[in-house]
Amino acid sequence: MFVIRFALLSSFFYALNVTMVPLIYTFEISAFLFLFVRFGTTFCTSLLVTKSFFSFNEIKHQKLGIWILILSVLFGVQSWLYVEAVKYMSVGLASVVLFTYPLITYLIVSLTKRRSLDLITIVMFIVATLGIAALSQSSEGFYTMVIGIVLALLSAMTYSLILITTPKVSGLKNWEIVKYTTLIPALTFLYLFINETGFYWPQNEGIILSLISGTFFATGMMFYHMSVRKYGPIRTANIGYTEPLLVLVFGFMAYSDAITITQGLGVIMVAIASITIERRQLKQDNLPKM
Repeated sequence: MFVIRFALLSSFFYALNVTMVPLIYTFEISAFLFLFVRFGTTFCTSLLVTKSFFSFNEIKHQKLGIWILILSVLFGVQSWLYVEAVKYMSVGLASVVLFTYPLITYLIVSLTKRRSLDLITIVMFIVATLGIAALSQSSEGFYTMVIGIVLALLSAMTYSLILITTPKVSGLKNWEIVKYTTLIPALTFLYLFINETGFYWPQNEGIILSLISGTFFATGMMFYHMSVRKYGPIRTANIGYTEPLLVLVFGFMAYSDAITITQGLGVIMVAIASITIERRQLKQDNLPKM
């Protein structure tokens, strides 16, 4: 029961972090500044957890430099695509689309390993596609929603690439991977922020909320790793599907982000397809959820 709580706490803090993004935007905080704070907070947390700094000798000895760089770029791109998607659609629906990554991962692995897709996989792909189409039905405007969905799908695809690439650095512990892959995105987003706006001090409220959001993200990651270590990746991943549901609830409470009946049906369809494929994927390939 305590381990289940770790997984639920992870989803809870991840959901809080995500739900705060639209509120942070109201204080005219740049997406680049927000992402710098998120990655910077996570990097500092990883230093505290591991109680160590970088070990370039270890990276060089295991020949992991190129994979660390690739993962760093993927983490940065994935987060940027998601926070951009939130500008065009509700944060709850964006989270639902993001959680198509198990299906995308399964399809990529099947294609690269030349596996024939079975009937269940094909059916789940169709179900997810129809579910995403249902999500696009919004009073906010069809094309606006389409842009948001495309960005969220690209974010999900990038997340899939992260899951596929992570085993390349299996010689490192989870928090070591976090430490080595968050510094480059943090510095990159800081540079992009300064290059975009020049030197200026944003509203204090926005900075404080960004720090709180970054702390939520790092806390969620901490509970996630605790759950994986004691509960296993399969059960943790399954419980992780409470995250988009929590984001939908928090979005409704904070922003009155109500969804239509058609969109609700789309949420259910995407959830069924993603959960079904993730269970198959984790059991067959033992791919951990990051």
